[in-house]
Amino acid sequence: MAYAFATRPTINHCVDVPRARAAGVELMRVDIDLEAPTNHPAFSVLSAEERAHASRYIRKDDALRFAATRLALRETLGERLGVPPRALRFERDKNGRPRLTSQEGTGLSKTLDFNIAHSGHYALLVLSDRRRVGVDIEVVNRVGHWLSLSPTVFSPHEHAYVMSLPERFRDDVFYNVWTAKEAFLKALGTGIATGMAHFSVLSGNDDIPVASLASPLWTSDREDSICVTAFDAARCPAPLDYAACVVWSREITT
Repeated sequence: MAYAFATRPTINHCVDVPRARAAGVELMRVDIDLEAPTNHPAFSVLSAEERAHASRYIRKDDALRFAATRLALRETLGERLGVPPRALRFERDKNGRPRLTSQEGTGLSKTLDFNIAHSGHYALLVLSDRRRVGVDIEVVNRVGHWLSLSPTVFSPHEHAYVMSLPERFRDDVFYNVWTAKEAFLKALGTGIATGMAHFSVLSGNDDIPVASLASPLWTSDREDSICVTAFDAARCPAPLDYAACVVWSREITT
């Protein structure tokens, strides 16, 4: 697979996930050229803080993934809001979740929700002006490194189910569970520190993760007490040896 980009460090593609589209959720895949220079002119739209953040990465690949994803985010949001990408300003809520400030002078910026994720040669960007959204993408590592993480990722039911599978299927199921849970928690706004093992996402349909509480008393610590069960999800079309999932709130934001 070639990643030769003649003029830009990224190529953006719309990804069609019918259930998400019907809910007013847009998804984009960003192909990242990891051979691009970190001082590529396209990155000039990034803020000084973003460029400083990228420069702190030890590995060039990590710096490029961060910079390319932020570039795609700025360009996409700028197009939606009708403002130059470099003019966008971001802040973080109390849980550290990024959001637009309202200084762009448009009502849309107050309700437009977005989320980003990157891994390997790809990033995903999801946005909606009607729903709260989350997304994740991961390279599928097929050497079993995830086994040590399974107690913090799987609920007891999920662990028993995955370990009952033939070994050749377990890697894919682990990453399907991981990406779904991370997308749910990113949409919720708490992040994975909240605890993945407190809820399950395995259902009868592998393409439609459904969140159910494994711990009856577990909810989010957000003031409005939204729980992961208030969100819908779908697996995303992903390149070979990647897993991805997108999540959105059932309730329409106002």
